[in-house]
Amino acid sequence: MSKNFIPTVHKGKAHEADIFNVQYSKFATITTSGDGYLKVWKNYLNEGDLPEDNVQSKFLTKAGLHHTSFLEFKDLETKKSVLFIGTVSFTGELFIEKYDVEKNEFENDLDLKKILNFDTMMESQEDQSKSYHNIIEKNTFYLIKFLPMNLNNKIPMDKLLLTTVDSKVIVLDLMYQSETSTFDVTKVETLQITEKSLGFKTLQQSETPFITCMDASNKLSNVLTLGFNTSHVLILNLFTLTQLFNISLISKPVRCVRISHNATLLAISHDLGINGCVSLYDIETGDFIGDYTNNSHTAKDTNTFTHTASCLAIDFNETDEFIATAGLDGVVNVWETITRERVGRIKVACSDIENNQDIMDKDPVTLEAGGI
Repeated sequence: MSKNFIPTVHKGKAHEADIFNVQYSKFATITTSGDGYLKVWKNYLNEGDLPEDNVQSKFLTKAGLHHTSFLEFKDLETKKSVLFIGTVSFTGELFIEKYDVEKNEFENDLDLKKILNFDTMMESQEDQSKSYHNIIEKNTFYLIKFLPMNLNNKIPMDKLLLTTVDSKVIVLDLMYQSETSTFDVTKVETLQITEKSLGFKTLQQSETPFITCMDASNKLSNVLTLGFNTSHVLILNLFTLTQLFNISLISKPVRCVRISHNATLLAISHDLGINGCVSLYDIETGDFIGDYTNNSHTAKDTNTFTHTASCLAIDFNETDEFIATAGLDGVVNVWETITRERVGRIKVACSDIENNQDIMDKDPVTLEAGGI
């Protein structure tokens, strides 16, 4: 039986360009856009409060921003709640910003060198080749993910995972320093992905592998998973970056990979023609479990795919009972994870803007102001 979903907050025209990533923390929702702005929206509003009055914005680059991730924690000494928000620009530049939750503001005049301290790593390893300049400034980045420590699994380090446009994976071990509110980089692991890593038999059959998506978990089996434009998905050991197994799909590219919260399941979205498919796998063995498809056979609804356009986002709920998928068809589907039955569907219209004049003032082709 389909469930009802009631929107609680809505803000049209939240950015002046496409929003490429949304991240949800306990305190705030974080968005990045092609307009170059990083925005932090307060989650819990009082009745009558407007989202536009409860947002903090920071302009980072004219090149625009796409993938982002955050690390949320409370400093045990100062008792202050802090967000470290990382994002990547379309020119491959890495930004990490510190956000003071109590003051509801970004901390100014912080650069990467002040947030990521490589001196500790260089002293312990005596490896000048892994200097700050080589690791950060000489790479063009694409994906980013913070992975918080997991003391229940005896992992006392936070991690920062990065990928580059030439398919390199970089994993930094971070140790937070309360005195300076920065991170000491204590270890760096790197892996260059090649055609051989994906199991290509001959160079004639090969394509240049590009990492399109990434997820990781430090629970149970401690894995890092990568999706590629070549229809492959790699499962790696999070600590050593050694390959555990390789999943080869029938369609490409892979758009999104997501590990369940209990780290037992892996959901993968991939294209099949113009349609978007989502498949479920056992993350420990790589065994295929099933696809998420609409099983209705009514005349009005004969779609057997997850979405009628590319599926770009997947997420499990906290108990892994449900999984949500979002596609370029403007639809958000909610499924029961194991039975793969669709229990909810939300159609989102691109014209959902509170002020109709904001639409009328745009040229319908160029979307530039003053078109009508």
